Amino acid sequence: MNLETIIPMAATLLGVLGIKEGWEIWKKKIDVSSKLKEKTSDNIHSRIVELEKKIDELYEENADLLAKVARLEERLIHTAKDRLKKKIS
Repeated sequence: MNLETIIPMAATLLGVLGIKEGWEIWKKKIDVSSKLKEKTSDNIHSRIVELEKKIDELYEENADLLAKVARLEERLIHTAKDRLKKKIS
């Protein structure tokens, strides 16, 4: 809501309900929006933590896969050399 709509609404509420009731309604609205922001913030924080853990797992998996690829390359080269030696002999 923009300021042009908030001020008339607040003035109307204060006039009809009085200052105390108007303040209670306003306070509830502020509390609800605060709780929503806090909940959203907590959800975002937990999601960030989960994603950081997932990134760490993927880094480890990537390192393992790179090691496997290197071993397979070595085996492939060794096999190719052996076959070449057999053909030449």
